[in-house]
Amino acid sequence: MESIASRLKNFIQHKELSTSAFSRALKYKSCEKIARLFRTKGAKPSVDIVADIAHQFSELNIRWLLTGEGDMLRTTVTTHSVILPGNALRTEALESLLLQSRMEEPDINYRVSITQNA
Repeated sequence: MESIASRLKNFIQHKELSTSAFSRALKYKSCEKIARLFRTKGAKPSVDIVADIAHQFSELNIRWLLTGEGDMLRTTVTTHSVILPGNALRTEALESLLLQSRMEEPDINYRVSITQNA
């Protein structure tokens, strides 16, 4: 199975960006957060990084990034992701990361409690 880092690299190449340019698009001071994913075998992005990517690149299918399911690009880009609060994006990213973890380690039981701020 292709790793999250490999899929992210494919997306960055699709956008014709360098790792530095991609990091700048995410408003990171350094490209280290992204470069680490490509240097370290088995490295996975944090929920914060996934949320930043989802926010900045709305055309990217986050489910594809995290699980490899579907197409790299969303077929239709809706504006609802732009108006959702950051916590909703982080919640969606967390749920996708947990799904990925369950697929890779089926013997581990996860219990997640998500509390939304009012």
